[in-house]
Amino acid sequence: MTRHCGVILVTVLGALALVGPESAAAQCAMCRRAFASPEGQQLVAAFRSGILFLLAAPVASFATVALLAVRRQRRHHATREGESGRASAGARA
Repeated sequence: MTRHCGVILVTVLGALALVGPESAAAQCAMCRRAFASPEGQQLVAAFRSGILFLLAAPVASFATVALLAVRRQRRHHATREGESGRASAGARA
């Protein structure tokens, strides 16, 4: 299961990396000219940093919820297997 999720994650990140530059290049000519200047390059770098900063909170909250769900699922399965093992041992005795 973990390997399957890893493959999906790599595929999604790869697709985003391929789509990102094309959509950025499709902006209007005035924006492209403004971003070509040194001040524009600083603005682009700040914008990218801001996006990553704002993305950190949703990713962290999703990861926390996913981690708690996986732990609860594993604990539930372990408890079920323990109960079924005790029931079959009691039937043999």
